[in-house]
Amino acid sequence: MAEYLFYCRDRADTAATLARLTEAHWAFMDNYAGRLKARGPCLSDDGEAHTGSLHIVQLATPAEIDVFAYQEPFYAAGVYSDVTIRRWENLLGRTMWEYETSSDDPMFLILAHADTPMAGFVAAHRSFAAAYRDRTVVYGSMLSVTDNAWQGFAQIVQVPSRADVEKLLAEDPMIASGRVARVDVHRWCVGGRR
Repeated sequence: MAEYLFYCRDRADTAATLARLTEAHWAFMDNYAGRLKARGPCLSDDGEAHTGSLHIVQLATPAEIDVFAYQEPFYAAGVYSDVTIRRWENLLGRTMWEYETSSDDPMFLILAHADTPMAGFVAAHRSFAAAYRDRTVVYGSMLSVTDNAWQGFAQIVQVPSRADVEKLLAEDPMIASGRVARVDVHRWCVGGRR
């Protein structure tokens, strides 16, 4: 088995469908309860609207990957405009449930996409990210599903504001190198049954 990251971006005007299918989505995810490493919705900047979702899960076969991505109720109902699937290399060695915090600060998902290998910056980036370990929910490399080529990193951080995320990104040696193709930042919260 290997771990995979799924980032799903919502289409516009799907709030009613999301609300109607929430229980079906949770029931689908219950089938993976022992294998989920992180799960939760992405949100608008004010934290009010659902804009997508992130799941990191352990799966065994290409068929299981397809089922998880494309038979999930939100996807099947047309909620998502696109789905990004990456192999996941967990660099913290923990799940979101093992993250301990007493803070009420919001959480943010950072997806840094790279089109080319960046071996010269990986060690510097990992060292930089280690300084934020106590504020990092999950952190790891995103790899190609087909050949495990490095395609960037994903990190969920808990900080007071989006401005703090922007400061973190400005100081990150890999992002500052200018060789990262795209960085997406989303408000995020822990998902699943309450």
